[in-house]
Amino acid sequence: MFNGKISCMILTTLVFMVSFTFLPGLKAEAADPVHTVISGETVESIAKTHDISAEQLMKTNGLPDDKLFAGQKLTIIQTAYTPSIYQWSERGKKIAKYARSFIGFKKTAGEETPEKGFDSSGLIHWVLSRQNVPVDRLTVDGFYKQGMDTATPKTGDIIFFLEKDSLKVVTAGIYVGNNQFVNSGYGAETVQVRSTTEDYFAKYQVAYKTYTPKGEHIVQTGETLKSISENYSISLSTIKSRNALNTDELMQGQYLQLYSNPLYPFYVNQEAAYDKAYDVIKYAYTLRGFTYAFGGEDPMTGMDCSGFIYWVMKEQGLSVKRGSAEEYFSLVPKIDNPKAGDLVFFSDTGTRLGVTHVGIYLGDGRFLHTTENAGVHISNLSSGYFAEKFESFGQVESLMD
Repeated sequence: MFNGKISCMILTTLVFMVSFTFLPGLKAEAADPVHTVISGETVESIAKTHDISAEQLMKTNGLPDDKLFAGQKLTIIQTAYTPSIYQWSERGKKIAKYARSFIGFKKTAGEETPEKGFDSSGLIHWVLSRQNVPVDRLTVDGFYKQGMDTATPKTGDIIFFLEKDSLKVVTAGIYVGNNQFVNSGYGAETVQVRSTTEDYFAKYQVAYKTYTPKGEHIVQTGETLKSISENYSISLSTIKSRNALNTDELMQGQYLQLYSNPLYPFYVNQEAAYDKAYDVIKYAYTLRGFTYAFGGEDPMTGMDCSGFIYWVMKEQGLSVKRGSAEEYFSLVPKIDNPKAGDLVFFSDTGTRLGVTHVGIYLGDGRFLHTTENAGVHISNLSSGYFAEKFESFGQVESLMD
């Protein structure tokens, strides 16, 4: 009996100590509640259930629109959402939040949608493209080649794991900070939050790439060049120069470079193909993400590949006739050593035969073009599809009157 009393006293003391020592900390670090979407629920109904606004729910979880998927995990935060002035940071956070919402979704090789599942590159493509980052559907190796190196990874960047000897890319995920990343299925059967400290990943070399570069602003509805200039304390003339804007008029969705160093510096060490080649490239960069429309030549209604070429050159004061990819191909000398601003041609794309696609060469194997799925975006000549379809480079000066 004496021993029983002592045991009881010890147990009571331990419970008191645990409560006193740990409960306040647990309370302070309690995770935000998570709502798992069930079939038939909407953004409005979930927001009403948790007594928050639909806008709050969407911004907290980086939702690009009000489309939900059964099984999606949405974080519920009551405090007001306060966006950062720097859109690059905000976009990265949205990418990470949206990626987290698919935790638990199944791994399916070769797939890229919530309905069918994701492989690791499919998850990256789904999340980036749904967050208005215009990208091709690539393998993890393709995403590695396409992204820009960063020594200071931020939330929303892509983390890659490479074999230390061969540097072969093994898998990749979406970085969410604190050595954690969202990955689909490498060593598991579902989308999970993993850590670089796990034994499973420790044997690989880690590298980071960014698709949301610092200093890039996406023009929003109602914004003007003047308001953006004031928000960032950068002069109108500087913004216009860095983006080769000939007027103060902006289009919603344009990507504006705000820093002095180019965000996509593929053309910097390349010889320019003609006097205004750099300006054409700078301006063309601002149109990334604008939609594709067969036969179109206006960003506001959509452009096809040759219409894109025609628009950016026309806007830079260059007199170029409106033609198709095949017509441009017939007009330019074929060259083996392209300069920044020259054209790159492809054959038998889609269901059409002959020379059917054209883009602007940037240097370093990259080119800028527009396609049906991604709109205006940057691609790499080393990717499997474009390597197979490549026809030739063309000297662009011949197009100018």
